[in-house]
Amino acid sequence: MRLPSPPAVFLCVATSLVLSACGGGGGGSNPVVTPTTYPASGAYGWVLKASGPTGALKKGLSLVHPSQPDAEFVIEAASDYVSDAMLVSRGSVNAGALQVTSVQADALVYIRGGDVRWVPMQANGQSPVSQRISAGSTSACSFVSDLAANDHATPVNSRFIVTTAGADGICGGTSGDDGLAEVRKDASLGLVFKPISAGAEPLAVVRDPSTLAPRGWLYSRTVGLWNGASSTPFTIRTNDKPALVSVVGSTYRQALVSDGTQLSVIDFSGGTGYTESLLDAGITAGNRWKLIGFDTDNFYVYDNSPLNDFSTPWTILKITRTTPVASVLASGTGLIQAASMGSGVLYLTVASAIDHQRVIVDKSTGTPTTDSFPSNVFVSVQTGGNGIHQMWIVTGVATSQMTYTLLLIDETDAVLHQADGGFPMAAAEASTLSFNASENRTSFVFASGVTVDKQFNGATLETFDTMSSVHRVLGALPGAATLGTDSGFASAVAGPSSLGAVYAARSVGGEVQASGSTVYAYDLGTANSLIAKTRVVN
Repeated sequence: MRLPSPPAVFLCVATSLVLSACGGGGGGSNPVVTPTTYPASGAYGWVLKASGPTGALKKGLSLVHPSQPDAEFVIEAASDYVSDAMLVSRGSVNAGALQVTSVQADALVYIRGGDVRWVPMQANGQSPVSQRISAGSTSACSFVSDLAANDHATPVNSRFIVTTAGADGICGGTSGDDGLAEVRKDASLGLVFKPISAGAEPLAVVRDPSTLAPRGWLYSRTVGLWNGASSTPFTIRTNDKPALVSVVGSTYRQALVSDGTQLSVIDFSGGTGYTESLLDAGITAGNRWKLIGFDTDNFYVYDNSPLNDFSTPWTILKITRTTPVASVLASGTGLIQAASMGSGVLYLTVASAIDHQRVIVDKSTGTPTTDSFPSNVFVSVQTGGNGIHQMWIVTGVATSQMTYTLLLIDETDAVLHQADGGFPMAAAEASTLSFNASENRTSFVFASGVTVDKQFNGATLETFDTMSSVHRVLGALPGAATLGTDSGFASAVAGPSSLGAVYAARSVGGEVQASGSTVYAYDLGTANSLIAKTRVVN
């Protein structure tokens, strides 16, 4: 579940720094035991299970449930090819407060070997794998996270967009012929996979501002509504004006869009009503803008192109949401490698020809504060929704002497917790979502004791709750007693409930070993809650 969609921030650059902990998972060699009963209620957690060369991992899928702490429910075997997964969430919608509370998993939609599949995540006393449905597709590649139309009140009405392999049959191939398809669930047709014609690609989700439910797609010139609404799209850009080419960011009722010549804000008031506010073309020209985030009052975007050298100029714009006006908030030079939004500040990771910089920009005044680091030190900040953030420092980049430090900091730069050998594992999906802000996460999951040679061998899984400023040790990952001198591989999935799942495995010669791997579950709110799954259930 990735809605509202967070800004694109660094978490998995580590693939080039250490055997990646981002994604993956692995089923072990435990005997298959079928229980006489399945969990009757409550939400499952999930984890992808990986094996094979780290550059071409094969992934399976398993579920866990708090009522059966020893059981791993296998949905797809570890030797299968699950390329992507996205959570379909449910919750209590308060449209007046622009909030969804008590968010929990409703279903998981995932892609296996080009086929999109849907498995329920709410226990009902039946085997979850027996309730799995398939679209019967063969070309799906990955989900487009910005086009995830999650209907929290009625999850079955959720829709998703996936990328598809083109005529060359290769996802992301060099021929540039990849396409898109829409995926939705239908009461009579099952899981529907509908290819999208070239030139008819959706740019954003349009929501009902009264209910917060997704109700249609925004296209380059029109909006098409769903669910019994008029089948005739209504026009937002006539042919005498440039067509929209991208959506930089969107809220529950607004879309910050570009037509290649300038930015504008479209406000959808409901039905077919809308207004468009053109922004200063002298400031917003081009189609290079990327979203940092949005809060109650403003969008924050940056432009950092052309990306041709370390002297590239960058610009941050603040765009008011009420009576939209664009203004330059800050500017500088260098390559922005990551950008994220805090409560009162924006964080940038900027590379120059001689150093790396962490730039902190005050959202109100635009005043920048710059910390410089040697060029072989990488620093990135993953923001949360409560003014407490996760900063990751990698020293000795691209050497055999890399070290990792993870800090939890507030916006005064006070260190609330330090993890030596710290490695980001997951920013937990939030249990309460505000549709008036792009950043809602309040819990971080990370490992400590990670080293460049042994990786996750002997590491400890930990979490930090930013709402209570409480650090918890969840448990120890396999160490030397299990892995000997081999490297350890690990991944984690967290939220939106307190239930999370972890996979740990041995890595030998750059290959993750399915044999002997283990799936674990944990509770974000309970110390020492990491529990290994000792039986595998089909």
